[in-house]
Amino acid sequence: MAQGLWAGVGRFVGRVERSIDRVTGADSLKPHVRQQLLAEHLRVITHMGPLLFVGTLLTSAVFLFVTYGKPAFDVVFWWAIVVNMLYGACFYIWWRDHEVPRLRLSARTNMVLILLCCFLSGALWGIAPNLLPIAEPSVRAAAIIGVGGMMSISTLALCNLPQGVAAFLLPLAIGATISVARLSDPLEMWVQTLLLGCFVVVMLAMALRHGRAFVQYRASRSQVDEKKEIIALLLKEFEATASDWVWGFDREGRIDNVSKGFTSATGLPPEDLIGADFVHFLHCIAPPNDTLMAQLERDFEGRETFADVELRVTAGGAQCWWRLSGKPIFDHRGDYVGYVGTVTDISARRAAEEQMTALAHRDALTGLLNRAKFSEHLGLCVSRLARYGSPFSLLYIDLDEFKAVNDSRGHLFGDRLLIQVAARIHDVLRETDIAARLGGDEFAVLLTTDCARDMCAAIASRIVESIKRPFDIDGDTITIGGSVGLALAPDDGSTADEMLRNADMALYRAKADGRSAFRFFESRMDEEERKRRALEEELREALGAGELMLHYQPLVSAIDRQPMGFEALIRWHHPIRGVILPSEFIPMAEQNGQIIEIGNWTIEQACRAAANWPDALTVSVNLSVRHFREADIAAVVRHALSVSGLAPERLELEVTEALLVDDIDAVLVKLNELRDLGIRIALDDFGTGYSSLAYLLKFAFDKVKIDHSLIEAAPHDPVARDLLRAIASIGKTLKLRITAEGIETREQAEFISEMLFYQLQGFYFAKPLDAIGLPHYLLTQVRSRAEDVRLEAQHVIAGLSAAG
Repeated sequence: MAQGLWAGVGRFVGRVERSIDRVTGADSLKPHVRQQLLAEHLRVITHMGPLLFVGTLLTSAVFLFVTYGKPAFDVVFWWAIVVNMLYGACFYIWWRDHEVPRLRLSARTNMVLILLCCFLSGALWGIAPNLLPIAEPSVRAAAIIGVGGMMSISTLALCNLPQGVAAFLLPLAIGATISVARLSDPLEMWVQTLLLGCFVVVMLAMALRHGRAFVQYRASRSQVDEKKEIIALLLKEFEATASDWVWGFDREGRIDNVSKGFTSATGLPPEDLIGADFVHFLHCIAPPNDTLMAQLERDFEGRETFADVELRVTAGGAQCWWRLSGKPIFDHRGDYVGYVGTVTDISARRAAEEQMTALAHRDALTGLLNRAKFSEHLGLCVSRLARYGSPFSLLYIDLDEFKAVNDSRGHLFGDRLLIQVAARIHDVLRETDIAARLGGDEFAVLLTTDCARDMCAAIASRIVESIKRPFDIDGDTITIGGSVGLALAPDDGSTADEMLRNADMALYRAKADGRSAFRFFESRMDEEERKRRALEEELREALGAGELMLHYQPLVSAIDRQPMGFEALIRWHHPIRGVILPSEFIPMAEQNGQIIEIGNWTIEQACRAAANWPDALTVSVNLSVRHFREADIAAVVRHALSVSGLAPERLELEVTEALLVDDIDAVLVKLNELRDLGIRIALDDFGTGYSSLAYLLKFAFDKVKIDHSLIEAAPHDPVARDLLRAIASIGKTLKLRITAEGIETREQAEFISEMLFYQLQGFYFAKPLDAIGLPHYLLTQVRSRAEDVRLEAQHVIAGLSAAG
């Protein structure tokens, strides 16, 4: 019978439980979640046990006090014993399991026991008013307060278990209603009954609401716990197989999750990281005032998702790069709870990218910036000038005599020389200065800070002096120079093109003033450059327009001062500027390549003119280095002799020692080709420049011309006189004809006459003759010479006749 009763109670409890589960949503929970829910109910109820036990003791004590000495005291006494034993059992369960509640029976059995205890507790409190003499006002007040109070605190204790609240309230409400019915005043009876019913309904509704919320919370928490377990397993596997690390922080920004890889990368133990402010931690390892760090802060404040933010940090005592990704986390109610994300160490990839960038932006030979990257830096300087007024300076550097070294020693030797030049330029610069190789033997430097004129001059001077020092390349000592042009912004330009153009003009002036020097850009250089460019354009048309002409300066005998030939000297008869000397336009023709066309024309015109002179007279033509190297000079001479009909021995070509410095073997091949044509070869400007006696041994020149600087110095400089005597002696030994040029005074002429030179040339004898002056000179000087020969012959014949 007892078993049947217990089974019936179980079935009833099951039906009530299922009904309430449908209302609260607990019917959809998984079995293990239901088990966890029940354990949570037990934990809450048992934790309320001590308070309920204390409330029961106080209330029963009050009831005993108000019934002391009355007939109801004995019944109330035994009621108090029973109710305190019941609540004492709850207190014992709390004391036993106050740390970890234990489910010793099945879930259904535990629920039945809980509901049975709730029912018994409610029944005992429902019986209490019926045991008290509530007709007495003091007892009735104590009953109302005591029973009502216990009803309230018990409901609060059971609010998350609606079926427990129902099991407690229903018997209590029935008992309280019976006790109210005993009141003699019908109005009071109905008022108290109505209020009691309202309270019971409200309490049941509140219990259902709290129960539903509790079930939802428990279900959400269970899901979160499950997800955390899954995530933890995935993260554990992720950390074991991937190079990424995990981090996370709570809603206050305090780190609450870091993976083992993260701690290893930072070199800090987990206890130093957990609880630390994540943003402050990033600030400590990132560079100051990093714009990416500021963007991350804005993302955190705005709770935005970010991905692949590459941040340079100092972690574990080393500079490295991290790629960070992160997203905000929200709970089931949509409340922000923190951030979670990953970190990847991309230092190796960034190092490879920087190396590739360096290769793209650096000159492969010298390691300096290349032209493209330098142009980018120059553009940034121009932008800062326009926006902030920040001045800067540009140095344009060109090596002197590098081409001669490169051609004579080979390109490999030249490359090694350029490497050392670049190193010297870099060594004399400051950390903020930017150096680049623009190509060939051209370099440039940007001064972006402290670029006043004095500082620029000091740096340019250091560069010039550094390049002047001898270079040692594979045991070979070589000496070159460097010229520097400077332009200062904004005074000398505010755009990249202006700065480059003006620095180039200053460089051109440095080279024109003797090389191995530096010059600042000056406004007059711009005007001079415009004039030079205009003159260069006009020179291109001068030959076709017939503006180029040849003047001829006589070469006279050192013995009798009679003409032996003429040197062809080119002049430009400009329609506006008049006669322009070759020193002004020949260098332009050398630069733009027009010298080849001009040189070919000069040789042909000189041959045509000489063909009309007396047969004893020769014509000399100067050859430029570029014309000689780039043209087929033998073919040019052959054509000029052919069209003019001039005898080869009457043509004399003059070359300078500068021609013999570079690739002398190739030069000698061309000189021998000319010699094979039957013409004469003269070495011009001997005694200056490179002057090497070895050149006289390598090629048998027909004549050597002494530079005019020695002639000018001879009358007052004993060293110059000794040099001239030495040259005369060498000429006699080597059977060389020597011509002295630049004789302008009688004193010079008389001194030179003592040295047995072959020919003399200079203004003292005659200035260069134009097309009008030349015929007159030929008629007077050459014809008088013929007359002297005739008279001398007649004198010799007369002497012979007398002797006979």
